[in-house]
Amino acid sequence: MNRKLYLAVLGLLFVVLLCGAPFMKAASDAGVLEVRDLGNRGEEAEFYEGTPFDGALNKLVSLKKSLTDLYTDYMPGYYETVFAYGEASNTLNAPAAEWYADMRAVTVQKPTDTSPITPPPADTVSSGEEGTEGTDTLETAEPEVPADPRNEVVSVSSTFLQSNGIHRYYRIDAEFGDGFKTSFLDTAVNLTDKSKEARVTMQAKKLNRIAEADPDVNFYFMLFTRMQDTDYYEDVIVGEESTEKYADLFLSLLDERITAQKWEIGTLRDRVERVYLTDHHWSTYGSWLGFCQICKMICPEHEPVALGEPVEFPNSKFYGSAARLCQTLDLWDPFVVYDYDLGEYKCSPPWRFNQQVKKLSKEKYVTPDVNIYAVFFPEVYEVTYPDNHTGRNLLVIGDSFTQGFVELLGSAFDTTVARYYTGYAGMNYHDVIEQYGITDVLFEQFSDRIMFDIYGDDQLSAIVLD
Repeated sequence: MNRKLYLAVLGLLFVVLLCGAPFMKAASDAGVLEVRDLGNRGEEAEFYEGTPFDGALNKLVSLKKSLTDLYTDYMPGYYETVFAYGEASNTLNAPAAEWYADMRAVTVQKPTDTSPITPPPADTVSSGEEGTEGTDTLETAEPEVPADPRNEVVSVSSTFLQSNGIHRYYRIDAEFGDGFKTSFLDTAVNLTDKSKEARVTMQAKKLNRIAEADPDVNFYFMLFTRMQDTDYYEDVIVGEESTEKYADLFLSLLDERITAQKWEIGTLRDRVERVYLTDHHWSTYGSWLGFCQICKMICPEHEPVALGEPVEFPNSKFYGSAARLCQTLDLWDPFVVYDYDLGEYKCSPPWRFNQQVKKLSKEKYVTPDVNIYAVFFPEVYEVTYPDNHTGRNLLVIGDSFTQGFVELLGSAFDTTVARYYTGYAGMNYHDVIEQYGITDVLFEQFSDRIMFDIYGDDQLSAIVLD
């Protein structure tokens, strides 16, 4: 009897899990049920080429990926189980993790003056003229300019957390010369060198096709760099390889009509101040700096708006995608936005800074199932400043980085139109340019997506160019 009851319970549980995931996905798609998000990203499907059975094999691969994603993201009780496990794991491991981080910080040597992780002091300059002989020229060295203690890295260590097939995740603990200590999460791309180079080459060709499609508009490109794209990355996560050379390769392959730049995170301090500690997106402060850099590139005569006063939400914690995936619940970002005082503008769909502040102030988000960045910055597709008379209209082709500053970016133009990577399919490039009188196109994406198409979702080829 007990055995039959046991088998019946197991059978019922199996049926609930088997049918529950498709039901929850259907309910979520219909807007009836909200499924909590833990920031999962499934492995990219490896498709077959050059075999007689490509069609059948690729259908099986797609089916496998769909089922894996379905029974990961929509399994009943999945969020509650993972969240409870993460909290228990962090509580139990906290003393050991703190001791381990302290020990690594003590044992790691302070970087030398020539290490890229700490900017070198200014060169000593001689007052004598080069090539003079037989004269008693007194050489006086200018005093060395002391290194900025904010950028001086006293200690840094990294701890491998996990790999999800796309990235390897690390926790970094750092201390700076001004006494500031911080911990943050970052990644390494999980691709071979051969695959990186091939993907960079292919993605550059796709971007060039878009730029060549309409020679009458000015075309700009901004590469949103990650820490792995910098020269100091290998000093921070020892054993991982910087992708800086692939970023440089990508820019070198772009058509000469494209004006291109990298978004600057030149020091480790820049990384922790301009990017969220637990996420790959730029912070609101970082997006303002990006806006200023873009203005210099596209419209140097425009005076960017000031940063404005910070607005904090002390009752909420922002768990970025890395924290949600790795369940590092002891790490989160304080969510801060800035009141730029942008003046009068219209946008579609309607979005108002003060209303968003009031809405978020009433909430208390303290669990990793809520992406506060996406809550505060939804996708906005059109921004118009009626009092601007620049004679320039901008088309932004971007990703979720664009969400965080499209209203701010629009302040430098008459009309700004934004298209996000989730909506590239079916977008007619020429129709959008003609409909809005576009004079300038800005293509901007996070480096993992535009350089490597790491998630397999960058549908550049789906943009209609004919």
